[in-house]
Amino acid sequence: MNDYITQIDSYDFEEKLECGTALVYFYEYMDIQSKALEAVMEETAEKYADSIRIFCVDVEQSPDIVINFGVESIPYVIVIKNGEVIERIEGANPPDIYENIIEEILSF
Repeated sequence: MNDYITQIDSYDFEEKLECGTALVYFYEYMDIQSKALEAVMEETAEKYADSIRIFCVDVEQSPDIVINFGVESIPYVIVIKNGEVIERIEGANPPDIYENIIEEILSF
């Protein structure tokens, strides 16, 4: 993980996401697709470091967050703006998918 992504867990999840815009990806440490998404998130986080916060949640360490957000598959990405989920994306996708979503959010 790079310097632009913050690991969060059940103790600080709500506090970190209550205001502003954030992209949160849920992963499992040994999952191959999660590793692929991590590389994409690192690239995206570096590109948008001044515009959006990117967090990650290990599903094994924070199952309550997984249940709370209805995450049914891994990897999984949610975009939160001012505490509200505004986008959900399943699976590991190419960077342009996330970049397009971020650009759309930032244009509001």
